[in-house]
Formats: sequence, structure tokens, C-alpha cells
Amino acid sequence: MKVFTGPKIPTPFGGIKLPDFETPPLSLPTMPDARAAKAIGHGLGEDAAQIVGIIPWIGDIAQDILNDLHHAEIKKILTDDEYRTFAEYNKSFPSAVALARTLCFKEDLPKAHLGG
Repeated sequence: MKVFTGPKIPTPFGGIKLPDFETPPLSLPTMPDARAAKAIGHGLGEDAAQIVGIIPWIGDIAQDILNDLHHAEIKKILTDDEYRTFAEYNKSFPSAVALARTLCFKEDLPKAHLGG
């Protein structure tokens, strides 16, 4: 998208035309397919399990069980490369957001972040 046209500056040596200023093309994320939607659903379940953890006495045990079950399903659904990317994003984002970034946005992480 063109923001503005670059001006032409007159000089004693001739005119200088500055380049046009444009924004990079915006790309919308891909919509998740059935496999990705299932994984994101398990990510939401894993995040929601933290709410169960605030129940006195039994909440912590139930949260651990729910987290383990949902995480095992996520690991089954994702490929090895997707799981490595998810694990990197999951360090700083909730599981559902990390899965959406992994499966919908398909960003390329630098190799240094992926341990390679």
C-alpha cells in the first residue's frame, strides 16, 4: 500500500527523486483446518485447567491431570517440527495462543531458537 509518493528534489546537479514510501503487503493468517482446530481446542483446555487449580485441596491434582491429558493430545496431533515451534512459543504465551501462532501464522523462527 502506497503511503506517499517520494518528492523530487531539485539540486544544482540535477533532480533527485526519492523513493515512494510503501507498507509491506499484509497477509492474513490461514484459517485452521480440522487438525489445527482440534489442537487449539486442546490448548484452550490446557489453559482452562489452570482455573481448576484454584479449588482448595483437590484443584492442584485435577489441574495436573487435565494438563497432562491435553498436552499428550497436543503432542499426538502436531508434527515434530510444529511441536518444537509450539514449545518455543509456549515458554512465553498460553498454550492456545502458542498453538495459533504455530499452526495459523506459520512464522519462521530463527534456527538458534529451535536448538539447531
